[in-house]
Amino acid sequence: MKRTGTRSRRSKKLPAFIPILLILLAAAAGAFLLLRPYVGRTVSKAVYPLRYAEELKAAADRYGLDRALVAAVVNTESGFRSDAVSGDGAVGLMQVLPSTAEWIAFARRAEYEEGSLFDPETNLDYGCWLLRYLLDRYGGSVRNALIAYNAGHGRLESWLKEGADENGELINIPYAETRNYVEKVTSAKEKYESIYEEELLKN
Repeated sequence: MKRTGTRSRRSKKLPAFIPILLILLAAAAGAFLLLRPYVGRTVSKAVYPLRYAEELKAAADRYGLDRALVAAVVNTESGFRSDAVSGDGAVGLMQVLPSTAEWIAFARRAEYEEGSLFDPETNLDYGCWLLRYLLDRYGGSVRNALIAYNAGHGRLESWLKEGADENGELINIPYAETRNYVEKVTSAKEKYESIYEEELLKN
């Protein structure tokens, strides 16, 4: 005789640890949501550090520069390492060449001390002076100033003859390194404005 009914289903109980595990997961998720802004800020500060803040602010203010722009240049140039030396011999936080520092000192009727570019305050002063000079030379164009800071104003002058927009800004940057440099500084400036609004911009 065939059985025509359905099989009786046994109710299966969840293992005792499952509810506890679910509670722990929910708690972890809640903690993550609460801490996410702080964790994100910590990670951002690791990528975009701010060292020598007082010296940086003083130098930027001395030459009427945007503090976030200066911080972005320093981060892109040296990662805020005062002992950084490039393959071309550029030195310190803002990667100033000793020959450029000598020219700046001459223009300021001062004397350049060999090795002084490793001092954060001195390096920031020279670098900010140069950035101010370039901004003034190119009508306040941050883009042109950054191009000249990276590639030299001689190259920029040559490039400008080949193509500038109605505002006098270079349209196409021939060097990939310089293009990347301008993009990095521009992006970093936005980061410094958002991450260090209180520490950098408001005092």
